[in-house]
Amino acid sequence: MLIVNSDNTIDGVKYELYSKDGTHMVKVVNICDLLNHLYPHGHLGVDGYGERHSVKKWCDENESHYYGRPREDFFIFTAVEEAIIEGKDVVVVEDLS
Repeated sequence: MLIVNSDNTIDGVKYELYSKDGTHMVKVVNICDLLNHLYPHGHLGVDGYGERHSVKKWCDENESHYYGRPREDFFIFTAVEEAIIEGKDVVVVEDLS
């Protein structure tokens, strides 16, 4: 279930609104904010598999798209466009650099 609050959070995670076309707004969640929410006592000791599993689970539960690319291929509006194509209005973004 997607819970969006008036304090610009989804399930307790901060987001920013973006629009590629000026009409359809997509909530963009930074992976760092999401990991801080998922691991409030720190995620540095968690292996990559555990992190990926937790992020995927959160995305599934909150009807969100995941977008991760290396810095040279990372574009917020591409992430927004992919989310819209998938029928999602939330995207978790990660700069893999």
